[in-house]
Amino acid sequence: MRSQPLLPPMTLSLPHVILAAAISACGACGFRSAKAEPARHVLIITVDGLRADHCSFLLYDRPTTSAPRGVNAKGLALDDLALRGTVYTQAFCPSPYVESSLATLMTGKVPMHTKVLETAGELAPDVTTLAQELVATGFEAAGFIARGGKHLTSGLERGLAPCEVLDTDEEALTAAAEWLESRHWDGAPRVFLWLHLEGPQIPFQPAPCAWPGRPDQLVDNATLFTDPEYRGPADGSFEFREACLAPDAPPLTLASQHQTVALYDAGLATFSGRVANFIERFRRAVPGEWEQTGLVLAGVSGTSLPEPSGWPRGRWLDDDRLRVPLLFYGPARSVSTGLRGELVGLSRVAPTILAWLGLPQSEDHEPGLFGPLGESPPDAGGVHPMIAFDPAQGLYTLRRADYRLTADEGVLRGQRSHMALFPVEDLGQLHVDVALQRIPVVDEMRLEILAWFKSLSSGGPD
Repeated sequence: MRSQPLLPPMTLSLPHVILAAAISACGACGFRSAKAEPARHVLIITVDGLRADHCSFLLYDRPTTSAPRGVNAKGLALDDLALRGTVYTQAFCPSPYVESSLATLMTGKVPMHTKVLETAGELAPDVTTLAQELVATGFEAAGFIARGGKHLTSGLERGLAPCEVLDTDEEALTAAAEWLESRHWDGAPRVFLWLHLEGPQIPFQPAPCAWPGRPDQLVDNATLFTDPEYRGPADGSFEFREACLAPDAPPLTLASQHQTVALYDAGLATFSGRVANFIERFRRAVPGEWEQTGLVLAGVSGTSLPEPSGWPRGRWLDDDRLRVPLLFYGPARSVSTGLRGELVGLSRVAPTILAWLGLPQSEDHEPGLFGPLGESPPDAGGVHPMIAFDPAQGLYTLRRADYRLTADEGVLRGQRSHMALFPVEDLGQLHVDVALQRIPVVDEMRLEILAWFKSLSSGGPD
């Protein structure tokens, strides 16, 4: 049986070794061209369901974000963008809810300030979106949103004209490409273009996808990644997942776990191919404008996948949902290249884009991750801690480089009840609670959560 591991092995294929070596070398020197200049336009692609630990540009073993093997594809895959840009390997969402994370990313404000705490929220009327800020400086801003019938947070459309909400990723990518191709660019304003995509969502049943330069050759990633000898029930459907989550469900077999993960990976590879096709249409339509465009790819929520113990239940604040890829690419070398390992929240994306475009930042924003020519900001003060919370479950988490603390609402009343502490530097200990052995660490981190909420609002949330 051609079983694939649930976690990628540390032995990497040759393309990944080359990618890792090249990124590491470039990251060490922080290379920027002498001709570097601020980006003129910005394309931001936000993605739901995108797990950082399943992207091949973050050294996952399957080629999920690279051109498929055996296909002489043209254009830029996500791995190509990562090789020439900056990838933040420890980027985290402020919430397990897509709407809340999107509101933070598109405003630079944490959920307590956007007031979008769960699904179907409404952006606070006094919060300005990134699109509004850019339009005020002369930009033209457009948005193409694939929501699959889901609710779009009211207020995120502010400043976007047009703002089209469509059903599928294919429809959103096609509409955005047609808008770019039909636009009159000579003498036109600078562009801010936002694409929100559903990404590799359940059901994990991806259709074959063509790659740039090979429209006649459809790539069936599901066939490439899954075990042809598998005959079990794992078909990537809603029904299969619900059956796995039933109280009396039998344990998943290892083969079914592998098959489900492979189908998710196939969906991610298909998503990557669709994005590559969109980028190629942009490059071909207006190559000069593409060369002046900065691109941001940001996950806004991960997804749970089967594990040896079964399909996770109720783990809304774990890394599989909160850790997401964050990539900046600038063809004009306006961004340093390399992997960056510092903890980064999505609230820093908006101020980074403003700095990248050479525009002033609001005083109440966190500092950007880099300046207009890719240089590091002079002062990294004023950065929010990596705190995420789920008000529906009454749960809070604080992430540091060494530990992750989860706590219930008692933490906001100065209590120690219902807390768990997990080491994050050892993959084998990610779900091992060491709170009783590290009580001083627990106290230090719970006080940090309490102090942060008090700093946001007098006494914290109700």
